[in-house]
Amino acid sequence: MMEYDQKSLEEKWQKKWQEMNIYNFDFKSSKQPYSIDVPPRYASGPLHAGHAVHYTHIDFAARYKRMRGYNVFFPLCFDVNGIPIEERVERQLNITRKDIDRHEFTKLCSAFAQKNIATMTNQFIRLGESMDPSIYYQTDAEYYRRITQISFIELFNKGYIYKGRFPVNWCPRCMTAMADAEVVYSDRTTKLNTIKFYFTKPQDEQLLKYPGIGKDSHGVYIEIATTRPEMLAVCQIVAVHPTDERAPWLVGQTVKVPPELTKEVKIVQDDAVDPNFGTGLVMICTVGDKEDLKWVFKYKLPLEMSIDEEGKMTSITGKYKGLKIDDARKTIIEEMTKNGLLLKQEPLAQSIGVCWRCKTPVEFINAKQWFLKTIPFKHLVLDKSNAMHWYPEFMKIRLEDWVNSLE
Repeated sequence: MMEYDQKSLEEKWQKKWQEMNIYNFDFKSSKQPYSIDVPPRYASGPLHAGHAVHYTHIDFAARYKRMRGYNVFFPLCFDVNGIPIEERVERQLNITRKDIDRHEFTKLCSAFAQKNIATMTNQFIRLGESMDPSIYYQTDAEYYRRITQISFIELFNKGYIYKGRFPVNWCPRCMTAMADAEVVYSDRTTKLNTIKFYFTKPQDEQLLKYPGIGKDSHGVYIEIATTRPEMLAVCQIVAVHPTDERAPWLVGQTVKVPPELTKEVKIVQDDAVDPNFGTGLVMICTVGDKEDLKWVFKYKLPLEMSIDEEGKMTSITGKYKGLKIDDARKTIIEEMTKNGLLLKQEPLAQSIGVCWRCKTPVEFINAKQWFLKTIPFKHLVLDKSNAMHWYPEFMKIRLEDWVNSLE
């Protein structure tokens, strides 16, 4: 009896099935079509175990529908656009796309992607996935780009696409804007820095009985805790909760922003302030996070930016211009410690938004970008969702939550 040679037998039948075209969609067939909107796999690396599981789930549906007599549309396809491939090439060659001619970098990315596509195509065959190579597509092909460009022009002509300047999620490493859905969250421990903001005018001694208020040889000050001292240059206002016992004394007053103490900002009251975080007083900057962004529009604050697209400090930060974020934070802390402006530092566990590709912390940059209007169509998406049968049901809830979160 011959020894069972699994590898050679599998290769034999895999080749045979490809030659028989048994997975091909028949455009002339009278059978009812069943179309699978396959998520095209990024060409940024070979398949891993997670892909094998995910695409096999999809393959279950394709095979089941074929056996039930449907004409199944299940294309083999790959996503070659986007930053993931660029990021992998940059890391592999230890360069950035700014170090090399644009066309040369595109060629390197294309070669990298094509190598991965060849590997993944073979992996899909070995896994037994019944994808159809006769309706193959990849997203950097001329025919595909033509469709996307036509779609863009049509949307632009209808007024659905426009160019504007707006604070967007930005990855300084990938140097690109990001949708909210592309921001993932990572836990880390950072430092909460409690610093002095001096009043611009003399204060009643009674104010000193309240927590978060102090006095030294330079005057009376409020205490503000922040994890982002590098954003002090773009502090626009300070806020306190209306129910805070200090609010009647503080609201309407002005304080000097460290470390230079030359900029003066007002204190306002706002329901969104968390009285239990830090000292209960918050500095509102442009733009540290989404909460800051809401305050920017509420109080019509100037959109000054302390961080540029490369993750470096801008000219508005003065002598810190050109420093990377971490270096600027360290330098500012050292100077405030030396000048007696830093009261204390405490470890703080926090969850921060990071780029899903390279895991770099995401910043808000006031960038000029193309935007697609979505708000006018929220109800249409929800109406279509209600008309569909969802399996499993909780995926409908996930879609609705995402649609309702659009602002």
